[in-house]
Amino acid sequence: MKNLKTKTICSKGFTLVEVIVTIMAAGILGAIFIQFMGTALNSGWNAVEIVRDEAGGEGIMEKIIADYVREINSDPSTALGTLVTNNNDASKPYGENVTMQYIYFDETGNEVVTASSDNLKVMLKSSGPVSPAITGRFALTMILTKSRKDTNDPPVLY
Repeated sequence: MKNLKTKTICSKGFTLVEVIVTIMAAGILGAIFIQFMGTALNSGWNAVEIVRDEAGGEGIMEKIIADYVREINSDPSTALGTLVTNNNDASKPYGENVTMQYIYFDETGNEVVTASSDNLKVMLKSSGPVSPAITGRFALTMILTKSRKDTNDPPVLY
């Protein structure tokens, strides 16, 4: 009798059908990924613009604080008035977007705008909208107060 030898076929590699299915699945996933990335890339510049503008706004507020400290240490009675006068000057040293109002707080804690007070509210709003959907980039507000009664009080440190 003859000895029958059976051959075992070892499959090495992928079939053509497996390769085509893999390429099609990768193409579909790639199309979905590109769609999401395209949306993220279109609005990605907003963050950089906003951070840059906020840093500039904080720089303006720091300048106002430095001017306030200088004024309150030289003449406490006119420090807030000098800031308001400088802001209303035609040269606009702090920019067009800075507004200042004298305020006080009533007994219920509500803010009341007045012609003169020991508190000055300083507001800075960004220069314009990023897009029609976003109406403003940022707004910064601080309240300065007359912290020295006269020049004999210890100076305000900055």
